[in-house]
Amino acid sequence: MKRVGYWIDVKRNEVPNLEDQKETFRNAGIELVRLDIDQPLTEQGPFDLILHKCNGLLVAADDDNSTAVRQINNIKDYIRDNPSCILVDKFEHIQRLLNRHYQYQLVHDPLLNSGYNVFVPSFVNLTTADKDSNMLVQKLKEANVNYPFVCKPIVAQGNNDSHSMSIIFDESGLKDIKTPCVAQSFINHNSVLYKVYVVGSEQFIVEKPSVKNLSPNGQDTIIFDASKLTRSNSLTDYVENDLSKTRGTPEDVTIKEICRIIQRQIKMDLFGFDVIVDCENGRHAVIDINAFPGYESVDSFGEVLCNHLMNLMSCVESVSGDAIQYSDAEKAGQNEPNTLQLCNEH
Repeated sequence: MKRVGYWIDVKRNEVPNLEDQKETFRNAGIELVRLDIDQPLTEQGPFDLILHKCNGLLVAADDDNSTAVRQINNIKDYIRDNPSCILVDKFEHIQRLLNRHYQYQLVHDPLLNSGYNVFVPSFVNLTTADKDSNMLVQKLKEANVNYPFVCKPIVAQGNNDSHSMSIIFDESGLKDIKTPCVAQSFINHNSVLYKVYVVGSEQFIVEKPSVKNLSPNGQDTIIFDASKLTRSNSLTDYVENDLSKTRGTPEDVTIKEICRIIQRQIKMDLFGFDVIVDCENGRHAVIDINAFPGYESVDSFGEVLCNHLMNLMSCVESVSGDAIQYSDAEKAGQNEPNTLQLCNEH
């Protein structure tokens, strides 16, 4: 039987709850063990694979939180001393997604040059040094960021403020910008956002309510929590079966190409991204990428994850004592992704 150690922050109520999936894993030949990352992992092992959702810990460790540094190092030490053990996903790959500006830079050119109708809306990194209004105007202009634009925290995941955003409509609203942040042109998309969840070569797509169409009309800055937008929210203006709004439905072939490009760039197996469809021209805009999202809307996620981890462990080969790990992320682009599955929103 394979042994998989896992860690997900139960204090933050992060999903999924793998304790509920133990029987599914056991039936597939996997013993699922919750890690105590406050202690060295050697005595808790051996492990064939370590699955983790350490996004918050990585953010805290970057801020020199001593507890988080020690916990992350306990996992790193085990992987270093046990090179045949697979880490899903690697810390260095996740860290690149935790910075919104960097993640946009990572995929901007590959998406734009893909030959498909996809792009990342214009964006610019704003720091505390840019608080002067004249400097802000210049930076926004140089980056082709137009009004209205969305200000997003530079930290994309792992803290309580990562979803706190604001929409700026004109120069009078520049005073409301809280730096550091990423300013990104707002794209009208008829209040519909598509969340794409990826598990290796499997993709699942979920439709969610989103911010309504806006124009640079000089209104006051709007501040909102992107994680709490619902159909009843006045900011979404979401009307079921409203025939006056033609929703831009994402194209399966385009979404699969976006998956392939992003996975090739980030080299990860468990991630998600948000796509909106420009209601004016049908272009698909990628507006966020997340490491190990909640997957709460993915039916039978436990089985999907279990199958993926078994595939990863079966692909590990040893050459002269050194383990070579072949993940779906590292093979991205070599194989055609599976057909998208439309999930029910929970």
